[in-house]
Amino acid sequence: MSPHPPPDAAGTSQLHLIAQEWRRAWRPGVAALFAGSLGYSLYSAVSSLFVEPLQQQFGWSRGDIAFVHSFGLIIAFIAPVIGRMTDRHGVRPILSAGLLLTAIGYGLLASMGGSLGYFYAVHFGFALVGMATTGITVTRILSGAFERTRGTALAIGRSGLAVAGALMPMALYPMILRFGSSGGYLLLAAFILLIALPLIWFWVPSRTAELRSGRTALPRADSALSLLANGKVRILIAASVLNYVPVVALLSQMKPLGVEKGLDAVAAVGAVSMMGAAAAMGALLSGVLVDRFWAPAIAFILNFAPAVGCLLLLQHDVPPALFYGAVLMIGLGQGAEIDIVAFMIARYFGLRSYATIYSLSTLGIALGVAVGASLIGMAYDRFGSYDIALLACSSSFFLAALFYLMMGRYPKGGQPD
Repeated sequence: MSPHPPPDAAGTSQLHLIAQEWRRAWRPGVAALFAGSLGYSLYSAVSSLFVEPLQQQFGWSRGDIAFVHSFGLIIAFIAPVIGRMTDRHGVRPILSAGLLLTAIGYGLLASMGGSLGYFYAVHFGFALVGMATTGITVTRILSGAFERTRGTALAIGRSGLAVAGALMPMALYPMILRFGSSGGYLLLAAFILLIALPLIWFWVPSRTAELRSGRTALPRADSALSLLANGKVRILIAASVLNYVPVVALLSQMKPLGVEKGLDAVAAVGAVSMMGAAAAMGALLSGVLVDRFWAPAIAFILNFAPAVGCLLLLQHDVPPALFYGAVLMIGLGQGAEIDIVAFMIARYFGLRSYATIYSLSTLGIALGVAVGASLIGMAYDRFGSYDIALLACSSSFFLAALFYLMMGRYPKGGQPD
């Protein structure tokens, strides 16, 4: 009798184990999906709906209102603190507190008068506590709950925010029309208090339960400084920054870039939509593939493609089909970054210091985006075209691809080599 099961039996066994995992983990998975979709990250997708109502109510200019987005560079430095707290105390209390305080922040925005200083102060605090509801905590739930299908779970979790960003305006717009900006803010708070917060509190295991299950090996996480002393941590953070920054920089200039390369205004706007669709495709594709193949190889391919895409845009008059194809390649790189980095943190370093490593990546990306999004505009002003910026973005993608390969083989047991 053969000591090994026949191939069909092995496949059936794998499917059985995957089904077991989803039966066990679907509750925290659903909780993470809704928390990530309804938390602070959603606000960036719907904030434009509040611009005109705030103008009409308080007489503020669009520049006055948009100034709050500059707080992000300062607030990014809180990310390692949130990550460290999550690793030390568990994700449930940190994420629950973040959701509650975010809902309170919406309430404070709903009750404001015409003071621009009040708006800035509340918005700063609102963004500060909202950091606890981002991927730092949400992906930690998914990475802890799923193992065999971790990449797929991360991809599904991320898709929830895209769906919420598409559907929420349909509910927000009539509320704002009838009740002003206050109605919109209160609706967003209600979604958090009535859906996201209860799901997190009742369906996400506590720190004690997680330790008892053996899915977290040690109660004490490593400090940010000790983690940065690990070469592979630095490599992964560098790869994530080199991957994400050129995408954001190009997206910030996509319409004028399209016009410069010969597209009409309507086609250039369509390229922006193409970028978003490609990002969603990249997220789902990368999530499914990393469950089946070596993640650095998938990351290499999904960064090499946008590196080539940038080079395709260097000619003066780019045919629309070629321009859209290049944008598709670039967008795939954007969709891959978050899922692959989250997967690789768990796979290479385990869950003990997961949130701290993820938050260091978040900080690096925020700083890189602040620089990159400014430099691409300055490069156009200096050289009269986007070609130098496209070359720089292509180089960044290619370096990211190489950095991902430098992560090497998976360690045994999910811990660093």
